[in-house]
Amino acid sequence: MAFPVPHLMTAPWKDPALPDKKELSLNNLIREREDQIMHITAFSGSPRKKGFTARIVEQILEGAKVNGHTTEMIFLSELNIRDCIACRACQHKDKSSCVIRDDIVKVEDAISKSDLIIWASPTHWGNVSACMLRTFERLFGFLIREKEKLAPPEARQAKGKKALLVTSCTTPYPFDWLLNQSRACFDRIREMCHYSGQRIVKTFVLPGTIRMDVNRIPEVYLKKAKNLGLRL
Repeated sequence: MAFPVPHLMTAPWKDPALPDKKELSLNNLIREREDQIMHITAFSGSPRKKGFTARIVEQILEGAKVNGHTTEMIFLSELNIRDCIACRACQHKDKSSCVIRDDIVKVEDAISKSDLIIWASPTHWGNVSACMLRTFERLFGFLIREKEKLAPPEARQAKGKKALLVTSCTTPYPFDWLLNQSRACFDRIREMCHYSGQRIVKTFVLPGTIRMDVNRIPEVYLKKAKNLGLRL
């Protein structure tokens, strides 16, 4: 008498129209990967499109693209962003951004659609560059709303976004940090990120640029920048 081979039998409880466990697992992995894909916007506060700061950011973005992230670089020096006039209209309850609608709108739109923001600026006098500082001032109402009572400000439209900080500094390591040059530049950006609810995930410093050729940045720094992007 012939008996049916067990492994050739169709389990009576399995619907052949349903995907098997392997297919479900693959679909879940695809969905998880899609959820991990980010749009990354880099704001460069350097007036030099091929300068030290831009070269480092380019490497970070190249690494990020390998993992499927979409990227964009915006040079703040090319935008028409006027100085803040300290009117405080952006702090009114019915306002959520600066009332002067120049190219600051492009910055606001880019922040809104980004999952991770790269704030990149050369170190100028232990601070961010002038065009980046002007941008921070004009983003005041977009990023936070101050409270009348003694309390931390309310984080607004960048709350929950990730941030990565980049600076280049003429002062060599470790004096760029010990003499409060690149460290002070990061402090300015950290303060903005802290109150606006952005979570800083990484930082990158290129020190000692006074001794470098912009076209011959040491490979160790370029590789480090690209690897940083690969880990995003």
